Amino acid sequence: MIKLLVPIIMVLLLANCQPKEKKQEQLKKPHFSTPEQIVGYIKKPTDDYVLVGAHRGDWRNAPENSLQAIKNCIEMGVDIVEIDVRMTADYQMIVMHDRTLNRTSTGKGQICDWPLDSIQKLYLKNGAGIKTHHKIPELRDVMLFVKDKPVLINIDKAWEYLSQVYKVLKETGTINQAIFKGNEPLGDMRGEWGSYMDSIMYMPIVWPKDYSIYNRENIQTPLDYVQGFYENFHPFAFEVVIDKEDSPVFDAISYIKKQGNAIWIDTLWPELCAGHNDDVAMSGPDKHWGWVVEHGANIILTDRPRLLIDYLKQMKLH
Repeated sequence: MIKLLVPIIMVLLLANCQPKEKKQEQLKKPHFSTPEQIVGYIKKPTDDYVLVGAHRGDWRNAPENSLQAIKNCIEMGVDIVEIDVRMTADYQMIVMHDRTLNRTSTGKGQICDWPLDSIQKLYLKNGAGIKTHHKIPELRDVMLFVKDKPVLINIDKAWEYLSQVYKVLKETGTINQAIFKGNEPLGDMRGEWGSYMDSIMYMPIVWPKDYSIYNRENIQTPLDYVQGFYENFHPFAFEVVIDKEDSPVFDAISYIKKQGNAIWIDTLWPELCAGHNDDVAMSGPDKHWGWVVEHGANIILTDRPRLLIDYLKQMKLH
């Protein structure tokens, strides 16, 4: 009998001897437990937490815009996942960045020429262009997968198909889990999209007046553009493009902060964040991601979500 009890006692002793840090890590809960809590933070941001957005999901470890890439993000504690949508020949919404199937799947040609049932037979490629076992998800698949989980979805490339995208969100009950963004003045957005503007979480993008990456017909200073959005409208947040360290966009950021809105900054490439992008942050996170936080970011969209989360945790900001 004693011989039988010895192994059991040893197992119990070992379990109790686990390092306290490991036990605490196992018991630690995520900062947000519902999507509504993330929405609440964005509406009333504070300086003690920075939300992390993942560009096309965890695309370094799974095919971009795949369900697995989104699942990885949720498991690592990402708050917002950016995805792209395209419409098939039979007016169904799939999740893919390019207009063609060539780069990220085993198909060839324009997505708009393929019906959904044919696209469903294809496979996604990984970052090296190799076929995987992952399928191309529909927008419906993605929204049902994230529904009620503590993550929001930033839907990009959506304006060409807004009515179809909105229909999917309505049917899946995920309208309040989706963020839209655009770069036109409020009057233009209301003129084109009408009541949609009051039914979605909309984030205007603030560009420098002379920004060379994208063109906009209605040229305004960043501050004028931002002030125009407080006329009969309350933006969900603002994305800001900082092309240089002395950018006039900082005037707009100061104004936005005074209104209590959240600031979203992309660190995907240098022209979006005055050169303080993900690649250089690898060797100097304080100098670069730290600079972005110091200059107002409540939300950072990154191509390095795991490393950014680790950095922000070290700074007690995630």
